[in-house]
Amino acid sequence: LPPSEIGKLAVYARRSGDVWFLAVIGGVDAQTIQVPLTFLGAGTYQSTLIRDSGDGPDAEQIERPMLHRDDTLTINLRSGGGFIGRFTKK
Repeated sequence: LPPSEIGKLAVYARRSGDVWFLAVIGGVDAQTIQVPLTFLGAGTYQSTLIRDSGDGPDAEQIERPMLHRDDTLTINLRSGGGFIGRFTKK
């Protein structure tokens, strides 16, 4: 998915039934990206988001917001960081 860039950032979205998964693998440089959730179908999705935390190199934070296809995620990646999200249709 955009904003993927070879050698710098990989963004993947995959679906299994009504459940979507989003994975982001960062490169050497810390960066902030925005990922539109337009790949989701219509309706509301219960999500579980696991993202880098600023509390240390191995720290992460977990969030569980309700999201829709018109939402955009802002993802802050530390150097070599990543993100994973699971979106289940309600």
